[in-house]
Amino acid sequence: MKEDTKKFLKDLMSGGYKASAIGLSLVLAIIIGGGLGYWLYSVTGHVYWFYIGLILGIIAGFRNLYIMGKQYEEDTKDK
Repeated sequence: MKEDTKKFLKDLMSGGYKASAIGLSLVLAIIIGGGLGYWLYSVTGHVYWFYIGLILGIIAGFRNLYIMGKQYEEDTKDK
């Protein structure tokens, strides 16, 4: 296999890994926040805990997106 082809495949796999990590990070943050909110709702009986947990999970997920985006920007700037 040519060196150009190897480099292309390596870059493609690296990009796929980063994209899946970003998506998984967003989804897991929302699930964890919603799950904790649901647990607090089941313990206290106040439904607003679920919404608070869900909103905090969404905020945490987008914060992770921002941080990973900044890291990707710095990584590509070095190349």
